[in-house]
Amino acid sequence: MSSSSSSLGRNSMIMAAGTAASRVTGQVRTILLAAALGTTGMAANAYQAGAMIPQAVFTLVSGGIFNAVLVPQIVRTLQQKDAEERLNKLITLAIAMLGGITLIMAAATPLLTMLYVRGTPEMMALTNAFTLWCMPQIFFYGLYTVLGQILAAKDHFGTYAWSSVGANLISCAGFTAFIVLFGRSTEQPVAFWTANKLALTAGTWTLGVAFQALILFLPLTRCGIRYRPRFGVAGIGLKSMGSVAGWSVGIVILDQLVNIITTNITTSAPDQAHATMGLNMLDVAGNATYQNAFTLYMLPYSLIAVSVATALFPKISRAIADHDIPDARDALSQSLRSVGVLMVFFTVAFIVMPVPIILALLPSVSVKEAMLIATPLTMLGLGLPVSSAYLIIQRTFYAFEDGRTPFLFMLLFNAMFVVLVLGGAAMTSPTMWVAIVGVGSAVGHLLAFPFLIPSLRRRFEGRLDGRRILASYGKAIVAGSAAVIVGVLLRRPVYALLGVMSSADRAAAGSRDAAAADGG
Repeated sequence: MSSSSSSLGRNSMIMAAGTAASRVTGQVRTILLAAALGTTGMAANAYQAGAMIPQAVFTLVSGGIFNAVLVPQIVRTLQQKDAEERLNKLITLAIAMLGGITLIMAAATPLLTMLYVRGTPEMMALTNAFTLWCMPQIFFYGLYTVLGQILAAKDHFGTYAWSSVGANLISCAGFTAFIVLFGRSTEQPVAFWTANKLALTAGTWTLGVAFQALILFLPLTRCGIRYRPRFGVAGIGLKSMGSVAGWSVGIVILDQLVNIITTNITTSAPDQAHATMGLNMLDVAGNATYQNAFTLYMLPYSLIAVSVATALFPKISRAIADHDIPDARDALSQSLRSVGVLMVFFTVAFIVMPVPIILALLPSVSVKEAMLIATPLTMLGLGLPVSSAYLIIQRTFYAFEDGRTPFLFMLLFNAMFVVLVLGGAAMTSPTMWVAIVGVGSAVGHLLAFPFLIPSLRRRFEGRLDGRRILASYGKAIVAGSAAVIVGVLLRRPVYALLGVMSSADRAAAGSRDAAAADGG
């Protein structure tokens, strides 16, 4: 194995280990969140929306630029004699920009809530409160991204990978205190949510995100970069960032426009089901249901795909900067093949055993809640291999300073996704809307992905190592298909052993009970 492959593997393992620890503690946090607020109802939906809005705003205003252009630019900056001064200017510019954005967005919280959420006045008021407590996260997510990318470019992945564990533990402490003091709050009115309760839930999460960012100054100093505020933009490569940054901003604008549509649909589903069908809102999948499904879907995606992509990006950026296309091609091929096989395995797991997986990873939810989460989780899981491959390919295009191709892919994907979601929501009952969002994501990725291949092949001088990549994916899909068949055949006895009934079983049981009652 070459030293470059060894380095990629080592850095991927460091990121994967840190991500695994983060996901384990994050899952504990999710379990405690479900125990405190539930996964259906006003409080759960309001909290999930309130925590999501600052992340969405950060992604919109700065996340795409940071992730798209920072690593290639930092790699080039580190090769300069005055690298520390240039990086200090970059960090200072980021802090100033993020601080201003955070203050503006905090003032605009009611408008943002109206944009992203549809619901009762009580639902909107509670979402406003959660959002405002979470809004400082914009600043700290941005700072974490900037410092983390500098550390990644310096091949210092340890604290970068593990700092989110501290964030999760701080939030876990807050939710634990909330549960001990106040119990489960699923059906509590808005008046219940006083400042101390908001502080223990949303406030401790914000405190955790702050810790996650600020702790990175320690490894930054250890790797030889002492931060001192330096104002100015000369020498930090803003001109060369322009093209890629512009396209990446386009991507996040597309993403957030679609996010507004889907969040409106998922937050309004319980209210619509209650108004038009007379259903209890606690029995209908809504935004919290989808966010819990998405969190479980993100476990393998973050643990494997994000870890590999994060470790790959500096390496492939250096190879391209050195005009070493064969080395860049090998790194891409190795990453795609490794990630593809693992993602097919998780897709199979989400198809065959969604409810047991949910009950194992979210033991604080009921079987009924798990069954609501299972459908969007299965639908999202179908697109897992393709969405993971896209993440790696997107970072590769950014390494080539090509933001146009990822933008066009996302334009195509989001157009398909919106048509599928809006069309599906128009033709189905509100009880199906959350599942439709999951279907739209998977189908959109599958249909749009072939668009990327010709552009990617041109970047690698007409050769992509396609034969090995296709063979790897083909074998994984054949094996996965066989596993699905066997798994589905065995699912009923396994569910019975675990005490979990499928929706069909529940319907049949309900019919039998009704018939028995009529006969009596």
